[in-house]
Order: sequence, then C-alpha cells, then structure tokens
Amino acid sequence: MVRLLSTLLTVATALSTVVGAATSSNSSVSTGSTSTKSAVPNIPIVTTRKSFTTRIKLDYSTIVPVYGDASIGYYKFQNIRYAAAPTGPLRFAAPTWPSKETSINNGSLADPNVDCRGAEDCLYCDVWAPAKAFTSSKKYPVLQWYWGGGYAFGGKTVNTPQGLFNLTKDFVFVSCNHRLGFFGLANGPTFTHNGGSTNAAVRDAEHAFKWTRKYISAFGGDPNQVTAAGFSSGGSQVLWQLTRYGGRAKQLFQRAYIMSPGLNPGAGHHQAEAYWQNVSATVGCDGSDLTCMRKVPWANLTSASNSVIAQWGYVLQPRNDGDFLPEYYESAFYQKQFNWTGPLVISHTQHESNGSPWGGVNVDADVARFTRSYFPGITDDALQEVLDLYPATDYTSPGLRFADIYQSFHHTSHDLAVTHALSNKTWNAYIQIPPAGHGADQPYYWYNGDPSIDSKVALRMQKYLMSFVLTGNPNKLWPKDKIRWPIYSSQKGGMQLVVNTTLGNETFQVVPGDDLDNAKTAFWNKALWY
Repeated sequence: MVRLLSTLLTVATALSTVVGAATSSNSSVSTGSTSTKSAVPNIPIVTTRKSFTTRIKLDYSTIVPVYGDASIGYYKFQNIRYAAAPTGPLRFAAPTWPSKETSINNGSLADPNVDCRGAEDCLYCDVWAPAKAFTSSKKYPVLQWYWGGGYAFGGKTVNTPQGLFNLTKDFVFVSCNHRLGFFGLANGPTFTHNGGSTNAAVRDAEHAFKWTRKYISAFGGDPNQVTAAGFSSGGSQVLWQLTRYGGRAKQLFQRAYIMSPGLNPGAGHHQAEAYWQNVSATVGCDGSDLTCMRKVPWANLTSASNSVIAQWGYVLQPRNDGDFLPEYYESAFYQKQFNWTGPLVISHTQHESNGSPWGGVNVDADVARFTRSYFPGITDDALQEVLDLYPATDYTSPGLRFADIYQSFHHTSHDLAVTHALSNKTWNAYIQIPPAGHGADQPYYWYNGDPSIDSKVALRMQKYLMSFVLTGNPNKLWPKDKIRWPIYSSQKGGMQLVVNTTLGNETFQVVPGDDLDNAKTAFWNKALWY
C-alpha cells in the first residue's frame, strides 16, 4: 500500500479523536421511506404550542427546545436521536430506528456540540424551527444541511442558520451527525462477507433523510419540500443519495443544492480491504471476526486506525460495495443510474485545491508518483495521458502541477458529470471570491454579521440559496436584489453564474459556457476509476 502523502499526515493526526456513532436498541418503527409524490406515513404526533414550554411529542420521544421564543422568531431543538446508537452489536451495522425514550429530551443527551470524533454515541440531529410554525397549521420548506469535513471531521453544529433566519423565517433547518472515520467508512470484502454494513456514513445520512420525511411535520416542516444541501463531503453525501442502489431507491427529498463536492475515484477495494485487515490486526482481532471488533473499545479502534493511516495511508471516503453504492456517483450519472427528478444547484470554486503548491511534490518525477499513489491501478499509458494533459510548461512548479491534477479528479470533474446528466434542471455557479479556494463561499452563505465579509455579496448569495429552498428556483424571490441566474441548458454549451468580488458592481455575472467542459475533465470522466 502506498505510503501516506503529506496531506494525509494532517488527517491522520487530527483523526486521533475520530469516532463513530451512538447507543440504543432496535425499534420496531418502520422506515416510512416514500417517493417524492407519495404520502408521508400517518404517525402519532402531538404538539403542545406554548412558548418555552413548547413540546414536540413524537412516537418515541418528547422534545423541548433549548433556545428561542416568539420574540426572536425561532426555536432550536438539540440532540434529537434519529437512530439507535451503533455501539456493541450495532457497531458496523446499518442505522436503525431509536427505541422509546422515557424522559423528556431537553437537549442534554449529549454535549451541545457533540460530533462523531469525540463520542461513539453521536447520531443526533438539531432542528431549528420558526416560532410561527407552532401557532398555525402551515408547513414550511425544509433545508437539511451536511457540512464539509472529508468524512473525518465536523458535525451538525459546524454551520448554524441564524444568518439565514435574519433573512427569512419561512423555513425549518435540520443538521444531523453521521459516523466518521473508521466507524463510518469500514469497507472491503472481508468486512462485508462477515456481516459488516458498508458505507455506514452514507447510510446514516440516508436514515436521517428518512427521519426528516417521517417526523419534520411535527416541527412545522413540510416533508414534501425538503432541500438537501451540502458542502465538500457534505455535497457528496447528497449526490450519493441520488445514486444509491444504482438509482433504484426512492427519492428522499425534492431539491438539492450542492457546493464543491469531493470524491477520489481511484480509492478502490484493495485499499478498503487492507485498511480493515490492518486495523483488525492492530487491535488483536481476526479481520473476519466482527464480534471481536465490536467488543474493542472505540478509543482503541480510533488509535489503531490513526496508526494504520499514519503508516500506510488511506483515503477516507465511501467506496463501491456492489449493492448500496454499486458505482461511484460520477460513473452512475454518466450511466444514468440515478433517481432524481427535482431541481438542482451545483457550484465549484476557481481554486478548489490548485491555489498553492502541493506539499511533497518538488520535482517532476513526484507528479507521476503522487498521481499513481491516488490511482494504484493506473496504467502507464493512462498516466502518460495525464502528464500530457497537464504539461510541466504550464506551471511554475511541480507542486502546482499536481495540485491542478488533484483539483480535476477530486473536485471539479464530478460537477460536469452531474450537469450533463441533469442539465435541464440545474443551475451552475463558478465562485471566484478571492482567494477562491475550497470553501471560499461558505462564510457568505452562513453570514451573520461578520464584519470581514462583504454583507451585500453575502446577502445576495443567501437570497439565491433561500429562494431555491423556498420555491425550487433561485430567482423567484427577491428578484430586484439580484441578477437572474439562467438554468444551465438555456444556451448551448451551458450558462454559469460567476461570483467575483474583485469586479466591483459586476460581482455577479452570467457567463455563457462552462469552465469545466474541457479535455482535462473529459479524461477523468472517461476514466471512471474503480
């Protein structure tokens, strides 16, 4: 297996606190999964609508808010268990419904900022709901958010919606944890053949969307107006939901807003198998003995995973498993193996990863070596094609050359695959806000008064987002406050909204064409590495 690249050393160090998920028993409640047009199951829900005594009574829990009132216009409900805790026999298993809770949930089941790095019991959601939802029968659109963190970091409190509520209180906000690191991404043939549930992190997200479909109406949300949104690995979480089971699964939401999704298509089965076997051996278990692995303290497994990553290297991400995720979503979109009929926004930044030299790539030979490390199965001819597409003469250093290669295969090529599959229902954005790196747009979408952020630009970006969440169209609301953003297919060759704060009054521009529709992207889309 390839030695760890310099960038993964940082991940390995930080992963010393990575863990996975929760503690409870199986529930007999059915999933209630429905298609876009089908009705939500009729479940026993009672709501008592009284200021801070507001209580949400579900069929398994009674929940009170931890913050908010009518004067600020919203309530926050914290640490709502959406799945039974995958500890003990449920570790490495698909999420299941939580069992009945006998005490009122006042948000204290876990730390307010609990995530799956610091506690194995972490499968919780936070829900922010408008106060007016508890004084009327109206149901409001829902924004369900997934943060970025490379499946190794972060959780439900990374981004919070106060700034969006300053703009409008006509929506419900949901953010849920999922298992991280080894606990969320254990995969491989031995793991699977012995009863492990592959790609648990993505299954957790699927289950959270099912929870929203089933219960969000109790918080004033409309289960038939859910926008799934995410950044980086969170954006990939949304795309995985569209392609799970080869496109044969039902839709769980109606709109999607995806920002800078990331995926390394070269991280294949061989890495997953070696990772599982090495971690198992480190903690003294046979790789085929899941009973043993489920008895190991999570801190020991986390430490073992960190050691394996530090020694050998491993790309933390979901992998093809032949069932739940039979294809990487890039390949699935090109093969039309997806189920999606709703509107979708997808965006990328100018310098997702190529704004600075890649560490450890110092000479031209390093470019080939690092490329092969991400794609161990690449042929010599294919590698040469990569090097020809990114000639050394186009870059001032080998580090910048590889950074551009990485940007193409890890970030931007996937966007074009989605766009080509769904062009009649997509809006595309190209973010050039300096320094235009990965995540440069996030402070603007989540703006809440930060003086370092241009408030005019932030409010326009928030209005595009919230118009989409509320109506399925980024243009419909606040039309006088922003330029019209054309759908991608409105012109042959595509149309993009370009956002660049260095252009003065022309910060937002509509530009014909698609900066990703080029030979570099075409190569990675053609390769479809497994």
